[in-house]
Amino acid sequence: MADENPGILAMFFTDAVRMNFASEQAGRDIFEDREHVKIVIAGDKHSEVVREATDVDRERFHEVYRRFRAKASEREQIVGTILDAAPFLSPSQRKEMESLNIFTVEQLAALSDTAKQKIGMGANEMVAKAQAFLKVAADTGHATALAAQAERQNDEIAALKEQIRELASKLEAAVKPAASPAGAPARR
Repeated sequence: MADENPGILAMFFTDAVRMNFASEQAGRDIFEDREHVKIVIAGDKHSEVVREATDVDRERFHEVYRRFRAKASEREQIVGTILDAAPFLSPSQRKEMESLNIFTVEQLAALSDTAKQKIGMGANEMVAKAQAFLKVAADTGHATALAAQAERQNDEIAALKEQIRELASKLEAAVKPAASPAGAPARR
């Protein structure tokens, strides 16, 4: 599934919000659960924005929001290929990427030049490897889809051949003249 916001990571969560007017009226603290969103820019650990979620957030990050509504944890809300699936990254590089709010290969592949500067030496190579990894995955996915389609077609052909054999044997049985009784001449 393609990420529509490759350089941005959003995660939804529920948090308690104090209801000031209701608290004043009741003479005690009254809270209400509200949906919040945390938005970070990949490659910038100082870009975190946490606020109450809006309809615009829910629409913009609709796949992440759908996962949140399905009770997914923050990690499970991440859309894309997790860094653990990237064989070209060492464990320490994965941790470094996560500290910079880079959680997916797609985010790594789409890093801006500013974000690459924050990573330092080797950033261009990592980004190039991430882009190549995604291209190979896309090509492999296409080839796998074609192979599955060919297999389905082969199964359909085999089923049709079997139906033709069955119909041919039924037709042959129906066309054969009925066996004549013993001693009776066959009709011509």
